[in-house]
Amino acid sequence: MHKGKVIVASMMVFCVLIFIAAIAWFMVFQGEVTEPTSEEKNAAILHAAGLLKSDAQDEKTINNLFQRYILARKVNLDSGEWVADDAITQGCKKLAPEHDPARIHQRCVIADVYLVKNKNNKIQQIIIPVFGKGAKSMMHAFLALDLDGRTVKNLYYYQQRETPFLGARVEDENWRKQWPGKKVVDNNGKPALRIIQEKPEHIDEYTVDGISGATLTSTGVEKSINYWTGEQGYGRFLQRITRDPDIMMP
Repeated sequence: MHKGKVIVASMMVFCVLIFIAAIAWFMVFQGEVTEPTSEEKNAAILHAAGLLKSDAQDEKTINNLFQRYILARKVNLDSGEWVADDAITQGCKKLAPEHDPARIHQRCVIADVYLVKNKNNKIQQIIIPVFGKGAKSMMHAFLALDLDGRTVKNLYYYQQRETPFLGARVEDENWRKQWPGKKVVDNNGKPALRIIQEKPEHIDEYTVDGISGATLTSTGVEKSINYWTGEQGYGRFLQRITRDPDIMMP
């Protein structure tokens, strides 16, 4: 019995040391997330759209899929209207802390939108970039929405430096699979997503389970999505889609 207890205690100590070593490596070698490259963005958009099932695809395959199925456009966040490529005049301003719940520091008027086509060139999904500060890093994701501009098809985080085994689980499939079917704005077009750490008796269509042990990361996800689906983000654009889906015709 004594020998068995020693073995169990030794294994527990070993596991703790491995965990501490992983955290130390993360803190020493992983800095703040830099701006994603265009290749990383394209692959992530395809993942969000459900068109890329593996990270092992070569660059040529990714580019071919992107050109075939993704229509990249620009939108004016203030008006919610499309912007022609030859009429883009970018304007960015620093955000005051009280107007910056996602802690992105600045807001640019012109933003990207990605429309997902099927083989018949019919628009199937809308994808918008969302990013915001988590517990330790800026987290970048793409949010795929149904044509109603409210219902989630997919949420794909592709660049972050959150704590391994905790906040970094925003990329885990088991956590992500609860998102399809959730709604990010209510019937009045207002951001309504809630991420909770303790399961209520009844989880509704606006509620997502948080990541256990990663409250700050979960809060960062909630604030960033509510920011980007609100008035400072894509709110006016999403409301236009709800009123007139034909504006997405390529």
